[in-house]
Amino acid sequence: MQLPSVKTDIQVRYSDIDAYEHVSNSIYLQYFDSGRLDFFSEIERIEGMPTFVVASIHIDYLIEVSPNDTVWVETWCESIGKKSLRVNQNVYANGECAAKGIVTLVGFDKVKREAKNWPEHWRPSVGFSEANKLAED
Repeated sequence: MQLPSVKTDIQVRYSDIDAYEHVSNSIYLQYFDSGRLDFFSEIERIEGMPTFVVASIHIDYLIEVSPNDTVWVETWCESIGKKSLRVNQNVYANGECAAKGIVTLVGFDKVKREAKNWPEHWRPSVGFSEANKLAED
């Protein structure tokens, strides 16, 4: 299966803005959550929703995002192992990359409360995508 690359439009809310009149650093996590929700919703549409937990998040902030900016998140799978999935996410403001995020997800069995393998047929499909090209610009 080819894992999707998903663009999620973000509405900057009044509550997202901090005392410096730009989007607060903590809000980017919510933007990434919205992007991952759309990413996994697209997978669910194709074959059902996998269960997972977030193992780590890394964010590099590049430029500020202001209240009137046009904002979106691009989400795609960078790599996948047996139990972990590495998702890249970029936040864009007016077409310029404002932040880059890497989120490591681990497949999770809700009944046994332990890590589980991702579907085997996902692994060969991961590779260089259009989203990766956007991230390099």
